[in-house]
Amino acid sequence: MPTTIGKYFRLTGLMMKNCLVREMQFKSNFLVRLFTEFMWLVMQFIYIQVMYGQTGQIAGWTKWDMIILMGTNHVITQLFEGLFYENCTKLTDQIRQGDLDFNLIKPINTQFLVSLRYTDYSSMANTSVGLFIILYALRQMGMTVGLSGVLLFLVLVVNSVLIYYSILFSLSIWTFWIGRSNNLMELYWQFGQFSRYPGDIYPWLLRRLLMTIIPMLVVSNFPAKVLIHKMETGLVFYGFVLGLVFVAFTVWLWGKGLQRYRSASS
Repeated sequence: MPTTIGKYFRLTGLMMKNCLVREMQFKSNFLVRLFTEFMWLVMQFIYIQVMYGQTGQIAGWTKWDMIILMGTNHVITQLFEGLFYENCTKLTDQIRQGDLDFNLIKPINTQFLVSLRYTDYSSMANTSVGLFIILYALRQMGMTVGLSGVLLFLVLVVNSVLIYYSILFSLSIWTFWIGRSNNLMELYWQFGQFSRYPGDIYPWLLRRLLMTIIPMLVVSNFPAKVLIHKMETGLVFYGFVLGLVFVAFTVWLWGKGLQRYRSASS
């Protein structure tokens, strides 16, 4: 088992190294991506400033609470896009065109390979901006977070990235059944909009939906609430269980999809 795990770690390192070499061949594109995401954050910051220029709190969330949520959401989104987004979007074409054959013949878990083959380093680098925003907001609030809080935040961030991955990967897998799922995958962007705001602003029924079937509130609200000391222990456990369920669902759905796959030679 340790040898197998080591093999996967080495393979991940090689794939990431290969993508880094490719990224550095287009340095200007890398810098443009960094600037674009930075400007997007600036616009969100201005939006929050305008909102809270009219009120002190929104559903119990202060301006700096919202900024922490914004930074947390940015970190999670950029990590997800850096590790998984490109792989999920490419997967639909691989299934449709029969190019998945090249991955199926390799002596390694196919879901692992198609999920982590490409790394977007501009998105990975952009996570640092989100972390800076979080630290700045905490300083403005005069709050400190202990080591246990930091570790819980990081684990919840990883859990949130996996939930994002599970949603988009599942949407891309539907290509096995419907032939082309690009339009269906656009739902990811629509779902993601809910994660940018506090769950307390949504009506009860919508809030329940966003905590279960489309768990966008688990994605961003849970890690942010840990930092501002508004998170209940039971909800932390629930978030981890939900993450495991979603990842397990992708494994099951991937297996079902491969049974319907038509290779290029068939």
